[in-house]
Order: sequence, then C-alpha cells, then structure tokens
Amino acid sequence: MTDDSGGGGIWGCAPAQLGELLDLVDEAVVICDQVDGPVRGFNRAAAHLFPRLRPGSPVTMSAAAPLARAAAQQAEHFSTAYEGRGLNGRLHTAGGLTVWLVHQVSSAQEAEAALAHEREKSAFLEETTRRLGASLHHGRTVHALVDIVIPKLADASVVVLPASGRRTHWHRAGPGDARCSGEVAVETLERAPKVADALYGLQPRPTVLRPQEMDALDEVMPGELGQGEAALVVQLAAGGVPAGALIMLRGPERARFDDADIDLAHRFAIRAGLALTTAALYSQQAHTIAVLQASMAPEPLPSADGLRLGAAYRPAAEALRISGDFYHVAPSAAGGVTFFFGDVSGKGAEAAVVAGQVRQSMRTLAMVQRGPEPLGDLRLLNDLVISAGHRFTTLVTGSARPCDDGSVKVEIASGGHPSPLVLRGDGKVAEIVCEGMLLGAVPDPSFGRTECRLEPGELMLLYSDGVTEARGGASGREIYGDERLVDALASCGGMQAPSVAERLELLTTEWLAGRPHDDISLLTLQAPPHRGSPPHRPPESSGGSGHAGESEAP
Repeated sequence: MTDDSGGGGIWGCAPAQLGELLDLVDEAVVICDQVDGPVRGFNRAAAHLFPRLRPGSPVTMSAAAPLARAAAQQAEHFSTAYEGRGLNGRLHTAGGLTVWLVHQVSSAQEAEAALAHEREKSAFLEETTRRLGASLHHGRTVHALVDIVIPKLADASVVVLPASGRRTHWHRAGPGDARCSGEVAVETLERAPKVADALYGLQPRPTVLRPQEMDALDEVMPGELGQGEAALVVQLAAGGVPAGALIMLRGPERARFDDADIDLAHRFAIRAGLALTTAALYSQQAHTIAVLQASMAPEPLPSADGLRLGAAYRPAAEALRISGDFYHVAPSAAGGVTFFFGDVSGKGAEAAVVAGQVRQSMRTLAMVQRGPEPLGDLRLLNDLVISAGHRFTTLVTGSARPCDDGSVKVEIASGGHPSPLVLRGDGKVAEIVCEGMLLGAVPDPSFGRTECRLEPGELMLLYSDGVTEARGGASGREIYGDERLVDALASCGGMQAPSVAERLELLTTEWLAGRPHDDISLLTLQAPPHRGSPPHRPPESSGGSGHAGESEAP
C-alpha cells in the first residue's frame, strides 16, 4: 500500500498487500461504508483522477464530484466529463461495503461513444417525427406524444393543452402502462409559474421543476412520481403559437435531467409543437368544413300525397365537398310541393356561398309570399347574384300539384338551367323546353315559363351540368353528354323516383371511374302509377328525345 507522499492509494480497511495489488489496477477504485457514507480507501488510479479525495470524508462532500452526484441521485452508473476527462463509473457492493469503479475514457472511445449517442438521439427524433406525423387527428397526436417520451426521456409524461375558458384538458402516460386524462382549472396551473409560462408560450427553453412547484399539480401528476425530484417542463409551440406544455417526470431511482437530456427535450419539443399545432389547425378546419357541409347539404325531401320524390347529391371531392349545386322541395299549402333547383358557376367555397344566399333567399320569398311568383322571384334573385360578385347561376323553380285523375300538373320557370327531362309512360324521354337567361349575367334578363302534365307513372328529372359534363369513359376525357343521360333515363322505366335518382348517379360515377368531377345533383318528381297497373318496359331502342311544353317570356 502506498501513502500520500508517493501519490498512491490509502487503505484503512484492507491489508497492505491488497492495497498494493489494487494500486496496480488501471481502473480507479473507491471504497465507502455505504453509497453516501465516508470514504474508507482508494487506489493509485483514484488518487490520480481525484487528487483532493481524502479518507473519512463522506462521498457526497468529497472532492470526487462525479461520485457525489451519482450518490445523491442514487445512480448505479454514470458517464460524465470531469476536469477535461471523460469518466464512466459503476457501483458495486462487496462484504457490506460500497465500491465505486471508475475508468477514464480514451479520446477514441469518447468520440465513438459520442457518435453512438448522437446517432441514438437522431434515431429517437426521427421516430418522433414519423409517429407524430402519422396522423392529423389532434387527439391521436396528443396520445402519441405522451407515449413517445417513455422511457427514453421520462418515466411518466403529462401534456397540458391550451386553455379554453378557465379550464383546460390534460393527458398523461406512465408510469408503466397507465394512461389517463382529465380537466384542470387554469388557476391550478398558475400556481406553478413555470408550467403556466410554458403553456402560454413564454418559456422557450426547457426548465427543471422544483419539488415545491410540483405540489400545486397534484391533480395531474401520478401519485407515485408526483413527489419525485426529477421533473422537466417543456413548451410546445410552432411559429409562436402555443400548442401546450409537456411535463416529464423521472422516478427516484433514475438520474436527474442533465444538460444532454435538456437539449434532447428541447429538440423533441420543437417537433412535437409543430405536430400539435398542425393537428389542431387541421381539426379546426375539419370542424369548420363539416359545419359548412352540413349547412350546404339539401334538406331531406318531404312526403307529399300524390307525389313521389327522389334525389341524389354528390359534391366535388376536390372542393372539400362544399357544393355550388342546390335544391329545395317544400310542401305547398295548395297541395303538392314547390321546388327550386340551381347550379352556381364553379365549385368550392365561393360557389357554395352564392348557392347558400340564393337558397336562403328563395326560402324567405316562399315564406312572405301568398302564392308562387316564379318570374318575379327570378328577377329578384338576378339582382342578388349580380350584387354577390362575378359568379352567375342557373335556376329552375316551380310547383308540382296532384290532380284528381292521378296525374300531376307541373309549372316551371327557368333562368338558364338545363331543360328538365320527362320519362313518359311509353318509355320515351321528352325534353321540357323552357328557355331563360342566366341569373347574374345581365341587369335586365328575360326568363321562360311553361307547364306540363305527368300522367300516372311518369317522371320528371332535374339535373345539374355535373352529370352531362362528367368526363370519363375509356379515354377519361369524353363527357357523359345529353344523349347518354337520355338513354340512361329511358332505361329506368317502371322504377320509383328515389331509385331513378340513385341509378342515374350510379351510372354517372361509373362513367367517371374515380376521376375528379364537378358537383352532381339530381331531383326526380313522379306521378304514382295507378294501383294494379303493370310497370311499363323501356323500348328496345331509346335513342332520341322528344320535346314538350312552350316557352313564355315575361
């Protein structure tokens, strides 16, 4: 055994021969009574690494700072830099004594370890980006976020979301497989200023929470870890927009957050904040679009004695399913129904806004008028569309009233809309000609008005140009066209109004074969067939279309 003057180890608990043998070991050996107890002895390598180390001093107060930190954290391993050296240490027990074994990492080993550690961090961050980017659903993103940090950065994690009013939601993962969520008052969070600052976007860097700061968060902390000393709060934000705060907790048996952990947590928070902000924005947009879709969707068709009604409605998918097509059918006090059917030029939100204005205006006019005034309605709507901007719309409006003989009298007025088609009792298709000018095209337009009669079993079809202009077929560029629509309608002999609308929509979508399309709308009105009458069959060749009705200028 060597003494202080020779720079060797000092052994108060081992024979001299054992001390001299341990002095030959390259690895530093420090023996203590217990983890945080006094130093009993150390060898020559330990004296070289920790020149101020003295026997009898508690290791927590000794000059061996790495051992002191590891003892305070009750860590069995440590890897750190100390006075320009890279050190790795591990803790053992032997004969009731605590033995620290410490070795100096060579430059090559240190560089290799640093490279491996950086690769590990990069892999973790890459996995974070992949998992958080896998979904734009805000709830699933939050759940993935609290899961990812376990166990790499923490034993448990809590995400506190931005406040809504005076309360906010939180989600927690860990310890182990535990998962839970709840609400917490904003006043509770404000008792932990660092958490509140992170939540409000005022704490850009991760910061360690002291035990007394965590006491105010009992509502959200796991009971078995809530009193631990290792806690870190991280701000989640993107582009200056707060997206939440992440609290990471470690159990007492795990080391505190060091500088490397804090740096990794900050890099993680940047990715997590971006993912949360993106998911929140997407959720808000999805909710807004859902509200718009619900408000723009046609109302269910009413029931009307002496009439059968059917409809099909398929907004353009690339326009977020917000349609410029619109129709409305309402029971009439005089019997039967009143209806209107229109198509605003273009598609998407701009067209839908005009469609909503026209639809609401038509419904308002129906409520304040004593009787239908279709031509006057079209003139008022023309002024509305002109004042709305640069879009125009087509519109057909009218009424359908059952007669005593089972037929249905239909009166229509048209503002530039494609002429209705009628499937007659003999299986032929007739066009109800009613010419009129587009709404919104000129300040003083002329509109057409006509009437027709549907005999029992006969059906009238109103459709938007999304049907006839649907591009598909073998080339994908050929339009469906008027002729195919007439043939398709002629093949629907004997079918009821709802089935006809569904069949025509099906044939159109088959023609499209999944390609983008304009808004598609169809409305069918039918005089019910006489009871007991056999359904008519479509003719073997249903090629041309006939004409019925007359146009009338105002």
